[in-house]
Amino acid sequence: MDTPPAKRAKLDPEQSPTLKAETQLSTAEAEEVQDADGEHCSICLQPYADRTVIATCSHEFCFECLIIWTEQSRRCPLCSQDIGKYLMHHIRSKYDYQKHYLAPLRTSPEPQAIDAARNNARQRAAYRREVEWGRRRRREIEELDELERAIEKRRWVYRHRLYAKHVASNPYTRYRPFPTPAQFSASQDYVSRAIAFIRRELRVWTGLDVEFLTTFTVSLMKALEIRSEPAVRLLSEFLDMDADPGHERDNAEHFAHELYCYLRSPYRDVAAYDQSVQVCWRRLIVFLACVSA
Repeated sequence: MDTPPAKRAKLDPEQSPTLKAETQLSTAEAEEVQDADGEHCSICLQPYADRTVIATCSHEFCFECLIIWTEQSRRCPLCSQDIGKYLMHHIRSKYDYQKHYLAPLRTSPEPQAIDAARNNARQRAAYRREVEWGRRRRREIEELDELERAIEKRRWVYRHRLYAKHVASNPYTRYRPFPTPAQFSASQDYVSRAIAFIRRELRVWTGLDVEFLTTFTVSLMKALEIRSEPAVRLLSEFLDMDADPGHERDNAEHFAHELYCYLRSPYRDVAAYDQSVQVCWRRLIVFLACVSA
């Protein structure tokens, strides 16, 4: 016959010093853990850094954590109660602390207001672009009209054989001697001014390849004096193709003379030069040249 198990004796902590000590130790550890949890910020879960109290609900947090929180919300992170106008921090005792007053919470604009502002900005930008395009277009038309008027005036000058008057080279007139081919080749200023004048001047005659002849003339000036017989003869192959007998080089000679006078002048702008240049009949030019000789 089996023997029933012996019953365990019930231990009373008050009667067992060992059990009493273990029980007291467990209770102390639990209280220590609970106290440790109470010393941590509920936002960052770290020990308090400058413990800060919300006056309306007495909940505690790190000062920096709570400042960051209040930039987004003015309700307590734990109980959702209104935080109020200030926070209490730098707490040294019940009555010794500092108040940190909160700046008004920035409110985000309504989506409709954002869309309206964007639409207004786009409309203003489109209007500015339209105004600028219209202004640029009018300026281009005015410049084109001015260029056409200048070309027509130059056609009249060539048609009536009116030559630019000679101007002496001196500090007063600021006219200079015509550059030699070597000086012309070495000066980008001379080359740029020559290109601007040649492009405009060649449009006097219809049917010419202006860009090719501009490059051709500039290359010619780097090797020959533009009014020399070889240079005039080469230019006449393009400018005097339909000339009457006895006038096979008239246009080329006239063109070379005008280019010569412009490059000697102090003007960089062709339109400004047109306003200042004086012209006279070719016969007078020849007469003055003979007298001076």
